[in-house]
Amino acid sequence: MTAAPQSPTPIPERHRSNPFATRFTRPGRVPPLDATGRAIDVTAVVESLPGGVWAIEAPHGHGKTTLLLAVLEAAAARGRGTAFIQVRSWRDAWPALTAVASMRRSGVVGVDGWEQLPPGAAAIIRLAARWRTGCVLATTHRPLGLRVLARCRTTPALLAAIIDRLPGHEGHIAPADVSDAFHRHKGNVREALYDLYDRFERRGR
Repeated sequence: MTAAPQSPTPIPERHRSNPFATRFTRPGRVPPLDATGRAIDVTAVVESLPGGVWAIEAPHGHGKTTLLLAVLEAAAARGRGTAFIQVRSWRDAWPALTAVASMRRSGVVGVDGWEQLPPGAAAIIRLAARWRTGCVLATTHRPLGLRVLARCRTTPALLAAIIDRLPGHEGHIAPADVSDAFHRHKGNVREALYDLYDRFERRGR
């Protein structure tokens, strides 16, 4: 027997704070989850981190930065020096290189947006990482010749598990909304959450 589809319930005034706002959903606020929606053991990841440059690879909105930040936090908690560099243009190549060249031997440097590095700077960073015998974790959207530490994959179950962790949405977003948002945005969880933000806002009017 198939259950009747659930309809969203009206949103009471006390719940009008949108749980899909970026302050609740941005990287670092939700723990990294695997494709089934279970929490990833980032401590185990840190304990097995190899040296050199490694990629966390996936398309846009698939949780790369979330995983990277969680690994850096776990590494810092274990006393390993860490740094996080967001690369948005060629101008960020120098801070990235400086962070890698100055990291401790057990350090972990996160480079978010490896594709934005000029090829020459990327090559120098790889050499510096080998020299310092630390670990550089780079987020990439596609294969770039780096060894791959993790490939992030999304599913409707993962999106549902994220939503279960958000405050004050109970009953206002139906399972059908979650599935529709996921497929509408082709697995891009970030865009799906923006979509659900808009749906929540419309139902609160």
